[in-house]
Amino acid sequence: MNKTIYLTLSGLFMFAAGLILLFSTTIGVGISKIMVPLFFFVSGILAFMFSQANGQHKIAKTFHLLQGVGLMTFAVIIAIWPDTLAMFLTITTYFVMVYGLFELMFAFSVLRSSYKLDVSILITRLLVGLVNLVGSFILFMALLKSTGLGLQVAGFLIVLGGIGFMLFASRVKKNL
Repeated sequence: MNKTIYLTLSGLFMFAAGLILLFSTTIGVGISKIMVPLFFFVSGILAFMFSQANGQHKIAKTFHLLQGVGLMTFAVIIAIWPDTLAMFLTITTYFVMVYGLFELMFAFSVLRSSYKLDVSILITRLLVGLVNLVGSFILFMALLKSTGLGLQVAGFLIVLGGIGFMLFASRVKKNL
């Protein structure tokens, strides 16, 4: 049984975390500091649950397991470590870069394997990886200019990440 709802909800929580960042000046920094790590943690739990609920290919299962652990780890780190907005954004820059690299590694791992993956799924993973990798450099440059601009870019990239999860879930569901 393929429970793509876990992955869809994971993307929805990531999307919501990105929106909170985008509107953090309106919502309030105090609320944002609580909600963003919480939403990332829940997103990680759901990605982990997706990996455990599905009997997909070993590479995909491992990828989603690591993805869930990575999201939960990021949530804990941003909840306890940064004491300034600049530090939060620096950590987020590294997270986005690692996430992009991880997506690309997954796609290339599948290409190297004998597993037959739908081309649309593979293209989705490659695009998400490239967008996040390039986005991390844009985020870094924006952060050098101002933390406000960095916050907007980070929010936008995280929203895109959530959309990427939801698109991936819909592609997986179509291939059932």
